[in-house]
Parts: sequence; structure tokens; C-alpha cells
Amino acid sequence: MTSKDTGVNNSPSGSVNANPESKQSAGKAKFPWAVLFGLGMGMLVYGVAESYGPVTAVSGVIPTNLAFLGYSLPYIAGGVGAALSGLLADYYGRKTSFVVTAILILIGIALYVVASTNVPVLIISFILVGMAAIGLESPVLSMMSEAVPTKQRGRSLTIVQNFGNLGVAITFIPLLLGLTGAVNTTAIALLFIAPLIALIVIVVWAKESIPWQSVSGKSEENIQEAWESIEEKGTENIVPSAGMGFRFLTLILIGIIQDVAFVYITYGVSYSYFFPIAPDVALVGGLTMVVVGIIAGIWVVHKVSRKSYATFSYVLLVILWALIWIYVDVTGDFASSRLLALMAIPFIAVETTWSSRAMLEPELFPTKRRGTYISIVRFVVWVTTGIITGILTYYAPAFNVAMAVTMVIFLIGAVAAWVWQVKGFETGRRSLAGHDVKTKS
Repeated sequence: MTSKDTGVNNSPSGSVNANPESKQSAGKAKFPWAVLFGLGMGMLVYGVAESYGPVTAVSGVIPTNLAFLGYSLPYIAGGVGAALSGLLADYYGRKTSFVVTAILILIGIALYVVASTNVPVLIISFILVGMAAIGLESPVLSMMSEAVPTKQRGRSLTIVQNFGNLGVAITFIPLLLGLTGAVNTTAIALLFIAPLIALIVIVVWAKESIPWQSVSGKSEENIQEAWESIEEKGTENIVPSAGMGFRFLTLILIGIIQDVAFVYITYGVSYSYFFPIAPDVALVGGLTMVVVGIIAGIWVVHKVSRKSYATFSYVLLVILWALIWIYVDVTGDFASSRLLALMAIPFIAVETTWSSRAMLEPELFPTKRRGTYISIVRFVVWVTTGIITGILTYYAPAFNVAMAVTMVIFLIGAVAAWVWQVKGFETGRRSLAGHDVKTKS
């Protein structure tokens, strides 16, 4: 079978290390710990920034009638930021894109510090921080998928993005302790410190993606040799049999469903219906996702099919959300500690769906356009998510209506994941070189 993703033809084989006379010694590259740590700090910023808008709503920094903006503007702006950062990642490099977006976060937070009582400036700060922080995802996913060998790729993508969950949890800890005034201080401090750490680590120690340098003409190494410098010997290439339109549709659908689940379950439903425990839900959710992400990253994702993992995760989301709906509807409990404890349950699926799409997004696209294509998906996903969550929190319909709407959305995700399992191609434990070299079946 011939891959149609690129015009590159560097190998007649279905294995990334089939050439015994390769200039590179396969599997000898050092594991990119600096990249993992720097990108992890970037994802910590991502988690804090995702909480930035909702925190201002829950803690009363912005007027109640404008609270819906905290649940929509950062995410809509994030879609725009993702589009821009993806283009940067493909044309100027993953490392350059990461550095530029991290600097923009610092600028956005500086605006907040200078004029936090000025609502128009605060909104501009929302937009800028949302654009930059969510924009970090494109270079993070691209660089990570091109920096580690196949056997560690799923683990790395899952664990690095898990730093975002930690950012969510840390941001809401002051509210749990009754230190309302410290919430914004904590968020602002993290949004200064984490990007600075990430910038230093990435600029000083991280190297640019070797496959990207090859396909962009920045190095003399051909794409086959570039992948051989990363992968273990004899790693089987993926066979990208599904059309590009099907890949985009699948990723956009599961992405919208997952992001709506994350934003609405973490912030929206609690703000609209469980307000007394709203900050605690975000904290419990963030910590639950951290634990689940660690368990999945270390012991699960590298052992199972990506397709099966996706289907399981999205079906699980439907089941666990139904349990919350049934409990609240039957008991009328909108604010007890029992409800808070039960709210940890759906976050298991929120995390597994997140890790599923975090792995699939970079794995379904060729290196030359990986950043751009991820960004197209992220743009559509975040803008749509911002609109949906903004409407749900602005109108706040009757509880059962809101639950029915979100349940339909989650069911769409389960169907999309199942269709990909049936019609899509497997990417787990396979080299992404299959996108960039032509292979014979």
C-alpha cells in the first residue's frame, strides 16, 4: 500500500529501520528528558490558563452577568491561538512556536497585573492568555510525537499532557482552603513562573525535532534516516489507510466532545447547578485526572490498541455521566459532600478521553503538516467548545435539560470513536515514519 500523505519516497520497506546501512544507529538517541520537562511545564501553564477564566467567574473578579465570558472567551481565543501556533510549528519549527506562545502568555498576564480592575483589559488578557496557552498544544504534541521512540510515545503524550490537570488542581487549592483572595495570586504566579521555566529549559536544552528538520529542508538527513535516529530497530510503520477527511472528522468530533466534557464537568455544571461546591469540583476533578493520567500513562496506553482505548474511553464517559445525572435527579442533591465525592467519578473518563485524543492527534498526520493539521482540528474544537459551554452557562437551562444536551453530545463522541475503531487505522506501537515514506504492502 502507498501512503498518499506526502510525496517523499525514501524507503521501499514497511519498517523504519529496514536499511542495515543507515547512517544513524537506531535506538541510540538519548531520551529527550529536557523536552519532556519543558513541555510538561508548558502543559502546566495550559491547565492554569484553562482555569484562568472560570476562576475569575467563581471568585467574583468579573461581574456575575459577564461570568459566561470566563467559560467561553478563553477557549474561543484558544482555537485562534492553536491555528497560529500550528502554522508557526510547521514553518519555523516546533521549538520556535513553543517559545513564541510562551512569551505571549507572559504578556497577557502582565496586562492583567497592570489593569486587573479594568474589565475591557481583563477581557483582552483572557483572550491573549487563552490564545497562547491553548496554542501551546500544537507544538507540544508535534514535538513530543517526533522526539521519543514508538514504545514510549503513548506514555510521553499522556504523562506530559497530564501536567495540565495538575495546573487545574493547583489553581483551585486556595478556594478549598478558604483563601479566596489567593486564588488569582496563585494563578498569576504560576502563569509567570511555569512559562519562564519552560522557556529556559526548551531554549537551553531542548533540540528541534529531527523529522521536522528533515522534511523542512533544515538538515541534509533524509526522512528515513531522521526517523531511524529516534526509533528502535525494526519498528513497524503505521499504514495510513484512512482518508484525510475521515481523520479530520474523527478528531474534530472526539475533540469537541472531550473538551466540552472537560470544561463543562469541571466548571460549567458546578457553576450553574452545584455552586456551593464549584471550586471543590474543579480541585477534585484536577486531582482525579492527575492520578488517572499517571496510571494510564505508566501502565496502560502503551499496551493496548489506540482504537480500542478510544472507544472504551468515550463509552465510559457516557456511562459515568449518566450515573451523576441519575443520582442528582433521584436525590435532589445539588451541594452535599457526597455529591462532591461522586463528581470525581466522571473525571476518570474525562482524563482517558483526553489522553486518547492527545495520542491520536499527532499520530494521524504527516510530519510536514503535523502542526498545521493539529491546529485546524484544535481551532474547530476549541471555538465550538467555547460556544457550547458559553451558551450552556449563559442560559443555564433546567438541570435535566442541560444533562440531556450534554449526554447527546457525549453519545456522539462514543459513536465517532467506535466508527474509527471499525474504519480507522492503528497507530499504537507503530512508527509515524509511515506517514512520511512510501511503503510497499
